[in-house]
Amino acid sequence: MKKIVIVLLALVFISSATFAQMATPEKKSVGEKAKAVVGKIVNITVAEPAKGINAGAITIADAVGKTTTYTVNSTAKILGTSLDVITLNKLKIGDKIKITPTETNEAKSIKVVK
Repeated sequence: MKKIVIVLLALVFISSATFAQMATPEKKSVGEKAKAVVGKIVNITVAEPAKGINAGAITIADAVGKTTTYTVNSTAKILGTSLDVITLNKLKIGDKIKITPTETNEAKSIKVVK
């Protein structure tokens, strides 16, 4: 009887260690919103299909100077300071913006902030 209990305890211990290592990374839930990023524009590329540039891009620098480039396609919503809809070519280098990206670094929305 003692041998059976010892074997069972050993199996429980081994299986718990095995399953603990198989933990999966956390995934974003469907309703979870992407985090907005605030920064200053350091570079803008406007889409020009005639030149082979099919999507725009915007590079911003955050508060610590780290730069990130986001793709800006035609579905991105861009708002000026007075919440009017504007186009990418209306933005200027140095403007402070709040950008909401997707998981693939595409801009879902861009808002100019003061």
